Amino acid sequence: MDQKRKLPEKCEIDFIICDNTLNRKGWRLLVEGIDTVGFLKNPVCIVQHDMWTLSVGKWKNLRVENSQFLGTLEFDKNDDDAIKLYWKYVDGFMNAVSLHIAPIEESSDPAMLEKGQMLATITKSDLLEISLVTVPGQKNAVKLSTPEGEDYKLSIVNINQNQNPKKMEKDPEKEELQKKLDAQMQLNANNLVKLHVQRGVIQDAEVEHLKKLASTDYETVEKMLEARSVPVAPTADGKKPEETTTEGKKLAAAVEEITKGGEKLESQKSDKDSWTYLDWFKKDPKGLSLMAEKEPEKFKKLEADFVATAETEGLKA
Repeated sequence: MDQKRKLPEKCEIDFIICDNTLNRKGWRLLVEGIDTVGFLKNPVCIVQHDMWTLSVGKWKNLRVENSQFLGTLEFDKNDDDAIKLYWKYVDGFMNAVSLHIAPIEESSDPAMLEKGQMLATITKSDLLEISLVTVPGQKNAVKLSTPEGEDYKLSIVNINQNQNPKKMEKDPEKEELQKKLDAQMQLNANNLVKLHVQRGVIQDAEVEHLKKLASTDYETVEKMLEARSVPVAPTADGKKPEETTTEGKKLAAAVEEITKGGEKLESQKSDKDSWTYLDWFKKDPKGLSLMAEKEPEKFKKLEADFVATAETEGLKA
């Protein structure tokens, strides 16, 4: 303990612990949303966020004023290391403290973004501890952790160039995971279309369009393709094949149903004007293929309407 200088009755220092301004990492913490209830049950002060070390003091009078999180640290007079640190701060050889929180809620609302902000704003958080630090990791130093003690990563906000000319911070791990997910979804879509091509229920002109749709709406396309009946090829003399098996009877019945449906649709051509993509897909797939070839604009509009409807109904794969 320093014997050359007389200690005051209480070794206390007031600190501006944190505020609402943008920090060096490109995100903000709203100090009004800091929950101190749990922390105040054990308001210890440690050093350098090392939670295995002994406390050198206790925090009190924590409060928010003018968008600043303030507090008073009482150094432990019975601890030589704490007194050394006290004099470091009194003499200006150390000045920084650092907040350690567990984020509870974050927001990418444009109304909360400041110029240069690339990551979300933490609107609610749980205070874990406040440390004395030699060099803070960032301006308005705040350490983030999950409730399990792991590092917490904030979401990247979507900001256009007019709002923020700086490039947004990228997460390589997230991008790599998304690439793998996209590749797997496309593979699933390709396999689905290939399977139904082998069944003979997909026309050549439909293949690429179906692959594209299935990569984003796999479940819907799967149901539509499974609803298609396998066509029965006629014999050499033009007659239907023998219906001697249960499967043969099912196929024959399917062909008869398709034929009847075709005749009915032919007599009601005017109804086709109100058909959706799904209607064409189920009732007249050949007509849909011809539309893609002969009337591409009409086909693209039906396809776009189908994708929008599928997403609205929660059918997106």
